[in-house]
Amino acid sequence: MLNQETIRIVQERANNIWPAEFYYLINGWILRVNEGVTWRANSVLPLNYWGKNLLKDITQVEEIYRKFNSSSKFMLHDQHAPSELYTALSDLSYQPIMPTDVMGEQLSEINVEKIKDSYKYNYTIQRTPEWYSALTRLSPNRSPYKMTVIGEIIDRVVIPQKRFFYATIDSKIIGVVLAIIDDKYMGIMNLAIDPIYRNKGIATNLLWHTVKWGKLSGAKYIFLQVEKSNTSARKLYDKIGCNKWYTYTYYEKELDID
Repeated sequence: MLNQETIRIVQERANNIWPAEFYYLINGWILRVNEGVTWRANSVLPLNYWGKNLLKDITQVEEIYRKFNSSSKFMLHDQHAPSELYTALSDLSYQPIMPTDVMGEQLSEINVEKIKDSYKYNYTIQRTPEWYSALTRLSPNRSPYKMTVIGEIIDRVVIPQKRFFYATIDSKIIGVVLAIIDDKYMGIMNLAIDPIYRNKGIATNLLWHTVKWGKLSGAKYIFLQVEKSNTSARKLYDKIGCNKWYTYTYYEKELDID
C-alpha cells in the first residue's frame, strides 16, 4: 500500500495520460468531462480539498454534470479528500460502481520474460490508423462512437514519451498496447489481444517490450489500472510482478436531466 503523497502522484500521472476534454476546479477537486466516454474522463478526482461547505460543492458538481446531460461521478481512492466525502456521498444516494485496483512496481523488480514465438512486434511513436483500427476491432464491447472519442483522448496526450506497441502475423495486427511515461512513471493502457490468439504469450511479449522501452527511456515505475472483476488481466499482471498499490471505486448518482 502506498502512502498518501505517492497515491496523489500516481493519480496525477494517470490523469495526465488519459486527458478529458473539459476540466473544472472546485476547491481542490478536479472535475473531468469527456462526452460521457470512459469513467476516468468523466468523474471528479478528489485529490485535495480546501472548501468550507462540502454539500454545496457536491451540488455544484451535480449542476455541472447536469449541463452535460451526465450522471454525477466521483472517483474515491484510498486517500480521497476530504475524508468525510464517502459518508456525504452515501447520504446523498450515490452508489459504488466498478471497484478498480491500481497495480504497479519498480521496473527493476518486474520479472517479465520474453516468450519465443513466431509473431512480429513493433511500435510507433504516434497513433496510426492501423494501430487504432486494430484497437477498435479488438474492443468489440465499445461502440464506434466510443472508440472515436477514445481516439480523441489518445490524441490529446501531449506527453512526448509514448509508444504504440503491436504484434502482427502476416501483416495483421493481433495485439496492441499503449505505454506512456510521465515523470518516471510508465502507465500501461489499452492492452488488447485478438481472441483467436490469446493464451499464446502475445500479451506477455508486448509487456516485455514496454518494460524494455521504459527502462531505456528512464522510467522507474510501471503502473496500470485493472477492474477487480477482470481476473484474467489480474493473473497476467500478478505473474510479471505487479502488486496492488491502492484501490479506487466510482460513486455515481443519476441526475434529473431537463
